[in-house]
Amino acid sequence: MGWVAQGKNRLGFPENQRIHRRRIDRRQPALKRYLLDTHLVYWWMTADARLGKATQRIIAKSEIAVSTASMWEMTLKNAKGKLPLPQGSLAEQLEAQGFVLLPILPRHIEATRSLACTHNDPFDRLLIAQAHDERLTLLTRDAAILGLGLDGVVEG
Repeated sequence: MGWVAQGKNRLGFPENQRIHRRRIDRRQPALKRYLLDTHLVYWWMTADARLGKATQRIIAKSEIAVSTASMWEMTLKNAKGKLPLPQGSLAEQLEAQGFVLLPILPRHIEATRSLACTHNDPFDRLLIAQAHDERLTLLTRDAAILGLGLDGVVEG
């Protein structure tokens, strides 16, 4: 399935494009599949200007997954007063934006053990492992992740 931008949506977040799933014509090239790093998810949800136009187009025109690890990370930061989140179900709001929620599976956790990188942030390590295991491209603006020079990680 693919995703196409279909106008504006508020759902508790300021003016942002909503993405709806629809069947893709098989004559069209396959869409790129991405896993968004947590900050890009948040920037999309809040229409943050740091999410550039090129990245917005990638998100609007690609198959996008959001890890439940990102939901957990945002919820933890919210509980510490570091990240405002709207009321209601974060999962429902992400799905309403057209994102596929990627659960944390045992094999994802196991995959963090064999990462050939020294990055210490557990959420980042899990996202890197999930992207690799699920054959998704990790889209991030995190200089620490980008600096690792890993295959399957691109700047967003």
